[in-house]
Amino acid sequence: MSERAIKRLPGNRVVRRRIDAQRVIALPEEPGQREVPNTRTHAKRFVLGFTLLVLTGALVLSLPWVSESGKGTPFIDALFTAISASAVTGLVTVDTQNHWNFFGELVVLLLIQAGGLGFMVGASLVLLSLRRGSSLRDTLLLQDGTPTLSLAEVGNLTGRILKFTLVTEAIGAVILTITFSFDHPLQEAIWHGVFHSVSSFCNAGFDLQGGFTSLSGYRTSIPVNFTVMALIQAGSLSYMVLHDAWAERRWNRLALDTKLVLLVNAILLAAGAIGFLIIEWHSALTTTPTWARPMSALFQSVAARTAGPATVDFGQANPATLFLWVALMFVGGAAGSTAGGVKLATIGLVAVAVLSTVRGHPEPQVFGRRISTQLVFRAMAVIALFLFVHFALTLLLALTEDVFNAERFGFLALMFETMSAMGTVGVSTGITPHVSTAGKVVLGAAMFFGRLGPLTAVYALQRR
Repeated sequence: MSERAIKRLPGNRVVRRRIDAQRVIALPEEPGQREVPNTRTHAKRFVLGFTLLVLTGALVLSLPWVSESGKGTPFIDALFTAISASAVTGLVTVDTQNHWNFFGELVVLLLIQAGGLGFMVGASLVLLSLRRGSSLRDTLLLQDGTPTLSLAEVGNLTGRILKFTLVTEAIGAVILTITFSFDHPLQEAIWHGVFHSVSSFCNAGFDLQGGFTSLSGYRTSIPVNFTVMALIQAGSLSYMVLHDAWAERRWNRLALDTKLVLLVNAILLAAGAIGFLIIEWHSALTTTPTWARPMSALFQSVAARTAGPATVDFGQANPATLFLWVALMFVGGAAGSTAGGVKLATIGLVAVAVLSTVRGHPEPQVFGRRISTQLVFRAMAVIALFLFVHFALTLLLALTEDVFNAERFGFLALMFETMSAMGTVGVSTGITPHVSTAGKVVLGAAMFFGRLGPLTAVYALQRR
């Protein structure tokens, strides 16, 4: 075919038409196109979903057939337990082992799993819907989120998180079941192994030991201590951080946020363990054999990262330890994990900004990378908001207990309990079962805010 013939084809003809200047050309909308998601909508979804989970759990736990006595549980205690389990905290007003029967314990376990796993996966899906990338900035901005991939890979990411969670919990359950089988019948040991494994991985702090004793009966058990510590760390460091560390296996090849999380985590674990060992050697650790005291100190430091189980009585701890623990519980774990708090990367970022200022650098720098000033301001805003709410709730708890109720728990114990609730930790000095109804409401609000507050606060700081 000749070139002239090709030019005569209809598809090759150029048609020029004069368009009226007043005429508007409307392009057809893409089929199925939706409005760009906004932060307010997603914040409402998180709050609504969490609220429905809590209310459903509270209604079920208030029924007579889930308690050992066969009587209905007061709604305030059922609500408190539902909030604590859904927020993976561990503070309780009734003893989990002695008050609930198997069905009640199963409801608590399901709330723990839904609260821990739901936030790991749910926050990742929100990030995907917002079409954000896997960078340090995105990890810090979405406090309970996970660096995500494309929308087409959401199923793959969710499947990997589910597999990581179930496999980790299964391994922990097997080890704990074998250990518990020396003290309990096999069927009971299996249930205890599964319950404590899920609770530890989700950083919940619930236990089935009875008498509000947590894991103090296993303070010298090497398998229980190190298995629970490994589960807590696996849940608090998040799938994304551990996957990056496993895939790269070299420090210089790790992502910036992974380096920051691992470094801050190691520093805080070491500081907590050494501080607890020095302060409590002749106090809370006196009932622990000398050879097991370093292990016990490390356990308390790991558990302070929003986990909750304890192998010592914090009611006997020194005021210096309680004050130190308030700071550790404030930090929490990594973004996209089961942990609460203001997150490791956020604290690390502010620390980097302070060190860079002291060194005279014009911008924060870490691992050869510069961090934007805007990101530092947002991290500081989250920290300031968290501290302000902690101050307000501690004041309310002091009013309800020490002023109007005359319980005289002491201000430090009240401040400790409030931070434990806000950080979704669950470590207690033993006063939670004895607080008034108003005090239970305050601590419940602290747990609710601790789980949802940082997330919705960061949403409010973002633009559409």
